[in-house]
Amino acid sequence: MTVTSDHTISQLFLLSNATQRADIVNRLLGNVSHDMVASLAASIGDFGDDQHPRVTPEQTEKITPAQMEEIAATAEQHTPGVVERVTAFFNSELART
Repeated sequence: MTVTSDHTISQLFLLSNATQRADIVNRLLGNVSHDMVASLAASIGDFGDDQHPRVTPEQTEKITPAQMEEIAATAEQHTPGVVERVTAFFNSELART
């Protein structure tokens, strides 16, 4: 079975604490379209403007693994390599805890 970077990011999301999950999502949200931000806001509640979206740790409880994969895929389309960078950073963070 081939593991894609999208699956890896969703696995990291599930393994992380709420603060880390918010950091993962926020790093990716800086690389998505207005439509993606609006779609996520519709499902988890308002979290700032399009220019500086900030998801709180509490809001990450409402984000599903499927949504995380969609956010990651969209971010990767807009900024190739972003998922790999975020994944590498959080893999090292989780290794230290």
